[in-house]
Amino acid sequence: MSTKKDLTPIAKRRNKLIYEAYQEEPDDREILFQSSVMAHCYLPRREPDLAPNELWQAESGKFSLYVMPMPVRNPVTHELQYLGLPYGVKARIILSTLNTIALKSQNRIIEMPANSVTDFNNYMGFSEGGSQVNAVRDQISRLASCVVRMTYDGAEGQQNINLPLVSGFTLFPEKSPDQLLLWPSQIELSEAYFHNLMEHAVPLAKSHLTALSNNATAIDWYTFLAHRLHRVQPNKPQFLAWQTIKDQFGGDYNRMVDFRANFKKVHRLVKSLYTDARVEEKGTRGLMLHFSQTPIPKRLFISELTNKV
Repeated sequence: MSTKKDLTPIAKRRNKLIYEAYQEEPDDREILFQSSVMAHCYLPRREPDLAPNELWQAESGKFSLYVMPMPVRNPVTHELQYLGLPYGVKARIILSTLNTIALKSQNRIIEMPANSVTDFNNYMGFSEGGSQVNAVRDQISRLASCVVRMTYDGAEGQQNINLPLVSGFTLFPEKSPDQLLLWPSQIELSEAYFHNLMEHAVPLAKSHLTALSNNATAIDWYTFLAHRLHRVQPNKPQFLAWQTIKDQFGGDYNRMVDFRANFKKVHRLVKSLYTDARVEEKGTRGLMLHFSQTPIPKRLFISELTNKV
């Protein structure tokens, strides 16, 4: 039987983050915003086994997400090369951080702190250290060199939003000429994406995302619940079959029994933070979603968006 002293330093830090987030009063929660599309379709949870130029595709109901890698020119070799697809918890938290900066400033052009990569890393709640900074830089590189297309099949036809996240960036070939790392001087959100974000951003608790920052599936499930539960009609709960949940959150699993066992652990972790989430397990059938308050009080995020920083 494991005891507290058996925990690794990382596990101890994770437990501390979860405890602190649990103790935080709702009105004291710092807010990060995610795109509503990312509450339906998700970036890869781990680095996908795809060819360098192959696109990533995720679908959920009427929503689709395509992430298309674009080559960048190596200033040393003058050859085109691919940097890879954004994936994992860091890509998710970086994107929500960029969304938040844009929304607070009411400006879709984000000036990046060119000489303070570590400060940017610390702001997002990642642990200190060169490996963490490099991992964040790597995910920024991947986001910078990809184009994201979001589609929605509505009543009036398919809507497409092309999202080139980065309009300009700086190369640092002198440090790693064989492995380009980008740090953008500016990040420009597309106009269509920015307006969609202004109207449909999903407010999330920064402390919750930090506490979940070792589990991409948990971040996706938390984001989904934060977006969905307050839209459920109080007297009309919504049922989700396990197969539907697996299609959306369990692409890496072949067997339903394995996915369900792991996802129940994910749900318990998310529920330990999002304590107002009312989700009822229905055995091997699925989950019943009941109307719940958002993790961020509505008055808080309305105030956040109406006050520029």
